[in-house]
Amino acid sequence: MAQVSNESELSAALAGTDPSIQLTADIPVTNQLEVGRDVTISSLFPDVFALTKAAGHSQNLFRVASGASLHLNNIILDGDMASHPASDSANRSLICVNGGSLYLEDGCILRNNYSAAEGGGVCLQAAPTLANLLVMNGNSRITGCVSKTSGGAAAMFPGTSNDRMEFSDHAVIANNSAANGGGICCHSLTSGAGISLTIGDEVRITGNSASSSGGGIFFSGYRGGGAASSLLKLTGSMLLAGNSAYHGGGVYFYSANAGDRLEISTTSPISANRASNNGGAVCLTAVLQPVSISIDGTVFRENTAGTGGMLYLLSDAGFSLSAQNSSLIKNTATTDASGSGGGLWLQNRSLAHPSEIHLQSCLLEGNQASASGGAIALYAGLSACSFTAADSSFLSNRSSGSGGAILLGSEAETFFLSDGCRFAENEAGNSGGAIYYSNGSTGTVRFINSRLLTNTAGYEGGALRLFSGSGTLDTSVENSTFSGNTAINSSGGAIWNGGGGASLLITDASSITNNTCHIGNGGGIYCNTANGTLTLQGKVLVQNNRADAKENGFGGHGGGICCIPGRLLIRPGTDISGNSALQSGGGVSLAEGSMLDMSGGSIHSNTARRQGGGLWNHGGSTAILTGGDIFLNQAGVGGGIYNDIGSQVYKLNQASLGKGGENRASSYAPGIYNNGEFYIEGLRDITNGFYIEDRDAVVFLQGGLDSGSVIQLDNSGYVSPNPEGEPVIAGEGTPPHTTLTQQDADAFRKPPQDFDGWEIRLNGNQTQVWLIPIVYAIRYENLEGSSHPNPESYTAVSPDIRLLPPGERTGFRFSGWYNAPGGGRQVTVIPQGSTGDITLYARWVRRRPHPPHRANRICKPQNPSCHTPDGPDTSCI
Repeated sequence: MAQVSNESELSAALAGTDPSIQLTADIPVTNQLEVGRDVTISSLFPDVFALTKAAGHSQNLFRVASGASLHLNNIILDGDMASHPASDSANRSLICVNGGSLYLEDGCILRNNYSAAEGGGVCLQAAPTLANLLVMNGNSRITGCVSKTSGGAAAMFPGTSNDRMEFSDHAVIANNSAANGGGICCHSLTSGAGISLTIGDEVRITGNSASSSGGGIFFSGYRGGGAASSLLKLTGSMLLAGNSAYHGGGVYFYSANAGDRLEISTTSPISANRASNNGGAVCLTAVLQPVSISIDGTVFRENTAGTGGMLYLLSDAGFSLSAQNSSLIKNTATTDASGSGGGLWLQNRSLAHPSEIHLQSCLLEGNQASASGGAIALYAGLSACSFTAADSSFLSNRSSGSGGAILLGSEAETFFLSDGCRFAENEAGNSGGAIYYSNGSTGTVRFINSRLLTNTAGYEGGALRLFSGSGTLDTSVENSTFSGNTAINSSGGAIWNGGGGASLLITDASSITNNTCHIGNGGGIYCNTANGTLTLQGKVLVQNNRADAKENGFGGHGGGICCIPGRLLIRPGTDISGNSALQSGGGVSLAEGSMLDMSGGSIHSNTARRQGGGLWNHGGSTAILTGGDIFLNQAGVGGGIYNDIGSQVYKLNQASLGKGGENRASSYAPGIYNNGEFYIEGLRDITNGFYIEDRDAVVFLQGGLDSGSVIQLDNSGYVSPNPEGEPVIAGEGTPPHTTLTQQDADAFRKPPQDFDGWEIRLNGNQTQVWLIPIVYAIRYENLEGSSHPNPESYTAVSPDIRLLPPGERTGFRFSGWYNAPGGGRQVTVIPQGSTGDITLYARWVRRRPHPPHRANRICKPQNPSCHTPDGPDTSCI
């Protein structure tokens, strides 16, 4: 063992053969020391001595070459940065390795060095035939070193496939800086050389910075492609924290070769890394070939970037990202309108290679984006995309734009799956409180056993905003819960589903409950699709949703569901109840040519302040009701159903209204308000009332009514007595049932008021059901051969009939018409509004005979009848 106390002794010892050299004093070094063999340099225990670059020495302290190896322990290498200004372009690394091996072991510290070239602490230069090796272990440390170009602590540029760097134990890379790779730069410049870098155990890479890329680590295989694959692996409990860069605050990874992989499985948090542009923890660029990223059991916390708070991945060749048992917590994307992906920002620009993302048992919580995608922003582009998340939680993520937790946009075939996931307390300033999804081709979205709770969107889709664009989208919700979600300034408290070909299936005991849109439509679900369908089947619950929070002139329709337009299928087992709307459609609102096909289930106990407590059918829409019941709903008008002008309702087969309890209206039409076309047949029980607005809104019978049917007519402006006694048409046959039967007419019931003296009957050719005044007979008795001028009949609307006497009867004088043969009451007028057949009896009084003329009658002078004004009546004697 050689002991040295000055530069000359050290240089001589290196030229000698002793395998071990010990420093006995601090030594300033004025010339580069060459290492051409295997040697270990350390300090004489227990002291730790330093080798320091002298003021006039700009080159390396050591150069290890030609297969040599240098072991350093319990020693300090100091670059004396203060004496080597950045203006000196001759400044180089503390150690240069060129075809040799360097071991930094316990107690070894490289510090305070400035290099105008690669590697502030160590530079491994490519050698054409010999491999380079850097091993850091024990508690070795590289700190405070600077490279003007690459690798503030260490830089490697492999020339062979065996070049490598290894970091293990408690090694530390701290507070170094460079343009690229503030801590470590590993970049292959040789087409035949792939590289592998594994950092594990309890290695710490902290506080490093890069003015360009890779604050902690810059890693790149051969960029021309066609080379062997490269691997960067962060494992054990290594710590990557507090690093910063323009791109990739923690790691910058450039991928160009098939099989390139980034594997992260460290149990220590990757935290507080910062990129002023892209990728707070990791920035990854892939060209030519797909890249693979694997994350297992790692926490990413409080990383920050302009875009992609934790990860920024831009690929021109597709990618695969798999994460399990990992967490993304409080990562942030901050750059205003482009600050998307608080946790992950992913984009695939490939035309041929797909993108695949799989999350298993992961937690994404408290991430924020100043633009879109609070936790994840995924732009899948023009190649196929698959995104699956299983047993994962997305909690309290925020975006100022769309997608509080996830934003996914795609122009190609896309598959999205949430299986057993929880989305809660996420918030988007624009649309999609939990998820914003949009595609331009073919998309499939599935939610299985998932819960979306108390998410908020400033605009559309409190939990989900789904858009098919110019393509098609099939979404299914299976055994999942949407509850407490809110859309503030537009529609879809829980779900906004739109686009020309967007279909949504909700099934298998799923529930949409207690969601709200403040000023829009569809407190539970808003559907806006010309060619898609919304299907509810299998014990689905749509309950206690609200579209009534604020007075406004825009929305307030469809407390449970609003289709503008859409095709809604309600199947047996569905329960739409307890929903409320500020305007119309407490349970369901249909508009703009929508269609409802209800074959079962129930719409009950919903409320609308204005029209249609259960169903508002509006704007040329069609409702086909073949099963289920609409009951116990309430509105201002049309408690059960409000069928507006231009719209159609078909109430057929087993469909019922009010079977489970009467609907109610605060103004009128508690059961059905009809101003459109309403078709019925079969066994109909509409005891809850049918309000007809005008002649065009009568009941259309497209088939015969079964015995026991009841159509209770309500009073209306149209269904009201007219003074002319003209028939009020209440029902009309329509093909194929153009000829009605008495059984059809028997089903109709008069309104509860104002129709005394009216009856329901068929018209003469049996094509219509009329409300028409009853014609009552007036019979005249005891005429004894005399005639009379009075009418033989009347109706309740006939004007007052003032009875005229009959013709003369010899020997009798007519004394009046009476309502009984004897006694009774004299009748002079039959008042308007009278009802019932009337029998009138003529009553006569026998005339007394005129006294005979008596010519010899003696008149006494005092008898006045014998006198006239001219004197005594001479005819009297």
